[in-house]
Amino acid sequence: MPYQTIRLILAAAAVIAAVAAVPAPAAAHPHGPSDEEFTFVGGGWGHGAGLSQYGALGRAEAGQGYREILAFYYQGTTLTSDPALVPDDVEVLIAVHNTTVFRPTGTLIVAMDGAFLDTTSNTLTVRRGDGGWHINSSNIDWCRGFCAGTRLTVSFTEGETVRVSDTANGTQRYAYGQFQLTPAARGMTKCGESSRNEYCLVVGEITMQQYLYGLAEVPQSWPSETLKAQVVAARSYATAKIRDRASQASWAAPFDLYADTNDQAYRAWDREAAGHPDRSWSDAVDSTDDEVLVHGVDAEGRQRVITAYYSASNGGYTAAYVEPRQNPLPYLVAKPDPFDAAPDSDGKPQNPTHTWQRTYTADQISQWLADYPKHWADLDVGDIEEIYITSPSPSGRIDDARVTLVGSKRTIEVLEGGEPYGYRFYYALVRGCRNTEGCKPLLSKKMMLSGAHGGDGYNIHTLPFTDVRFSAPYAEAVAWMLSSNISGGTSPTTFSPDSTLTRAQFATLLWRFADKPPAPDASLRFADVEAGSYYAQAVGWMAQQNISLGCASSDRPQFCPHAPVSNAQFAVFLWRFAGSKYSNHAVPFRDIGINAFYLEASRWIIEHALWVNERFELSDGTTTRFRPGAAVTRARTAVVLWRLAGTPSAFASDATLPPLMRDR
Repeated sequence: MPYQTIRLILAAAAVIAAVAAVPAPAAAHPHGPSDEEFTFVGGGWGHGAGLSQYGALGRAEAGQGYREILAFYYQGTTLTSDPALVPDDVEVLIAVHNTTVFRPTGTLIVAMDGAFLDTTSNTLTVRRGDGGWHINSSNIDWCRGFCAGTRLTVSFTEGETVRVSDTANGTQRYAYGQFQLTPAARGMTKCGESSRNEYCLVVGEITMQQYLYGLAEVPQSWPSETLKAQVVAARSYATAKIRDRASQASWAAPFDLYADTNDQAYRAWDREAAGHPDRSWSDAVDSTDDEVLVHGVDAEGRQRVITAYYSASNGGYTAAYVEPRQNPLPYLVAKPDPFDAAPDSDGKPQNPTHTWQRTYTADQISQWLADYPKHWADLDVGDIEEIYITSPSPSGRIDDARVTLVGSKRTIEVLEGGEPYGYRFYYALVRGCRNTEGCKPLLSKKMMLSGAHGGDGYNIHTLPFTDVRFSAPYAEAVAWMLSSNISGGTSPTTFSPDSTLTRAQFATLLWRFADKPPAPDASLRFADVEAGSYYAQAVGWMAQQNISLGCASSDRPQFCPHAPVSNAQFAVFLWRFAGSKYSNHAVPFRDIGINAFYLEASRWIIEHALWVNERFELSDGTTTRFRPGAAVTRARTAVVLWRLAGTPSAFASDATLPPLMRDR
């Protein structure tokens, strides 16, 4: 498995969160496979904002260049090459130590507060204790006890690597810069506690290029366009962080960036050495020298370099925010990302975290909620009985989702400042799991509860739509459509179940159900299909597959994309989509003529138990009318498609089943 990077922000602010006692929602049990355990189905690894590393892989393998990749993930930004925007000097915190061991291949030069102290080509051990420094080389005590002073520096010749550790067997190597050791001072806690004699170990005086050479964010074997996209994102992120921290009066730390997932994974010379002899990563750094992404201007009128957040995987949908309650960034928007799976030549996902599943017992969750720090939020409800997650973000994340916990002691809704705050529940599970031996934590906040649906990865209790009730007969079908990316809503919070469906909309839904096969733009065939419209390729596919040849003929055929889909058209389109399978079912419905063009389709749709009436009751055609000219609603479309997706027997023997078929 390639190296994974997450900047999954888990450090919760110490703010008291409120929980409100509420009645339990009137709905069925939303978890499974039994009441003794809860299964969460999720997607992605990390916060999901900005570039998806696996998405960049998938896009590069599909032929996209790094500029196109960056333009998708950082919407509305400009790629520019301007040395004046990029810092000349970068200082990186590599550890907080009490003792550090340096093993040089050349000569070390040691200074205290800028004054020369000594040199050595042997192993150097530095320890902080008793209010001073203890410095030893080859069993020689340089300080004869300890040296007074504040800032210790250890310099070396560029290219002569130094191995650094806090143990006898360190493995991290550095080839650029200078080591700077600074103990904690009043108001500066990032370097440890003074009483514990800890200090910040920083590698400084390195250029931005040298810093980037040492980043270990994606495998060096990935396509060069992926590497370039990652480099530009990393350079932009580092530049923005350095400038932001320098402008903060509260930033008293003696470094610019962290070497871990607080910022970016810096592995120094070990990263560079791993790339030889092809130097693919270093070449990507060199070929994009000084390139950063900008958006808008700062207070001084300079172009503003963006904080180019990224993560390993977004689970198929980018996130608009990095943290709950953070002000939105205009270049980070929520939108589908079909390349996140990074399918290989056989169509199998290379991304192992594109989708995932975690099952925890009720006892585990009850304990984790009880153990959650009360000064953050009191989530203790006794023995957990039900969990309801509603109204997640448009990208499917639960940062600000409404989470209701039903327990043996009480029922609460997780709030902060009176607002829904699903992030608290998510972090309680992650924190508890990480403290439980053998437990695999959730990988992202893009998650839902898998209910009594056989683990299909969708659940009515995670729907974001205010107009789809849990108890609605079409709720499960709508949830399947949403989770399968067949249909979103008419807005981020509405599905409009009673609205009729146009022919263009239906073509798009059916095309997505077929997994968006390539097809010509229908504007070349139909006079009334606008070139480049959202439905042009879907209509082209329908015509290509002889599912629909249009609605009227003239000099050029027409498709009537904005006309409503009638019951008759709906049945015929689905019948043809399934391979026009013959049915020997008796003629259903009293209002179907023997010569009707939709007769065979209506027999087929009844035989395979796909048709529901306006009350969403399964119809056998004997007691209701077909009403062939009546328009089909969005809710009924969802139900019939959902039933078809669970009925492989409805397809002809020579038909290829759609990839989005579900377990019934």
